[in-house]
Amino acid sequence: MDDQQCTQFLSDIRRPLLALHKAILDHERAVYERQFGPVTPAAFLQVLINGSGFRWLTSLSTVIASVDEILDDKEADAADRLAAAEAVTGLFSPDLPENMFLPRYLPLLQADPAILHHHGQVSQLLRGTQTK
Repeated sequence: MDDQQCTQFLSDIRRPLLALHKAILDHERAVYERQFGPVTPAAFLQVLINGSGFRWLTSLSTVIASVDEILDDKEADAADRLAAAEAVTGLFSPDLPENMFLPRYLPLLQADPAILHHHGQVSQLLRGTQTK
């Protein structure tokens, strides 16, 4: 992927990643509330931040923050953009043995239609990187 393709990919994938992240959070909150009862958004945020059961989401949150940072950084160079794009593709790659996100994420595709829908949008963009 050249620098222009990298920049376009990061711009294109940002919104689908955010939508996927929100769908996952909505699903996880519903599961949490079925088990522990209703919580306020602030209380659930604390559970997300401090609860070890949600650490698997950190990699997705970090990738999204990285994409935002690279797109906003006027001094970012081609290597920075390529690294951010590779972080996105790596997050969804079963080839990375230390990927803690994917084992928890994949079952959600069958558990929640909204997550599956947003995954489809992300997957389409990821497939586009394989042809470049």
